[in-house]
Amino acid sequence: MTTRKKYLTNVIFALTLSFLLTILLLSTAHATSTNTQDEPYRIESFELETPGELNVNTSGGHITVEGSSTNSVRVEMYVRKNGRNYLPEDTNLDDWTINISQSGNAVTAEAKRRGSGWKLFGNDNFSISFVVYTPEEMSTNLNTSGGHIEMKGLVGNQEISTSGGHLDLNNLQGKIEARTSGGHIDLADLEGDIEVRTSGGHIDVKNAVGKLAVKTSGGHIDLQNVNGSVEAKTSGGNISADLKSIDQFADLRTSGGNVRIAVPANIKLDLNLRGSYVNTRLENFSGEVDRNEVEGKLNGGGPMLSARTSGGTVSLSFQ
Repeated sequence: MTTRKKYLTNVIFALTLSFLLTILLLSTAHATSTNTQDEPYRIESFELETPGELNVNTSGGHITVEGSSTNSVRVEMYVRKNGRNYLPEDTNLDDWTINISQSGNAVTAEAKRRGSGWKLFGNDNFSISFVVYTPEEMSTNLNTSGGHIEMKGLVGNQEISTSGGHLDLNNLQGKIEARTSGGHIDLADLEGDIEVRTSGGHIDVKNAVGKLAVKTSGGHIDLQNVNGSVEAKTSGGNISADLKSIDQFADLRTSGGNVRIAVPANIKLDLNLRGSYVNTRLENFSGEVDRNEVEGKLNGGGPMLSARTSGGTVSLSFQ
């Protein structure tokens, strides 16, 4: 074998060995990352008598609360930065004040940054999230400055707030007040006195019973299988409302979108519909019908159904 061939053989062997070692190291790193991806930084458990109270506050992470059939509360705290999950052996939280504790029948989970805010070097750019498993009978006060909030399976009074994340609320009973400054709101299987609002996202509701008030400054509103009193307002989006029954009133308003309403056949209503065009076919109706306005009594009258849009169409159909 010539010197040149020996040289080329050695180079190929070295490159192949380097490639195999790189693959091995990446696989090991990936496995390590996968193993710790969902491992909490800290876990605390408490026993209490229901109904209880839960207070969760974090500066930048997500909050998840899920009800169960037990009388225990399990708090899991997760620490993340740049997509990586951190454990106590990876870092410390000297720049944070952490409080996970119980006082009587109330449990608190708080993570607050110390000092004036974000630092280029240090731990201020961590996000701390909480996942909490609680008894079903639990009232909550949840707040995060930048993360999403997810809640399901609770009975009680719920106060929920995030400055920039989405809200996902499912299977709740009681008084619910929820708001976000810029995220979407998804509601499903709710019963009670419900008030939600967002400054810029859409609102989707599936299966709600009670008094429902939803407001958004710029997104659409979609209501499916809703029973009770309804107030829905948006500044610029469409409203779609599938109303199975109306208790005291239904008031739907948008400044620039369309309003589509579906109600049961033979329902008794007072109607006040206004838009650039009103599209409906009415039977057993007494009142005024115009191209852009309908006002009067349907089937003898009943709860008020009001729909208004400044620049769109109002459509009323019967199921």
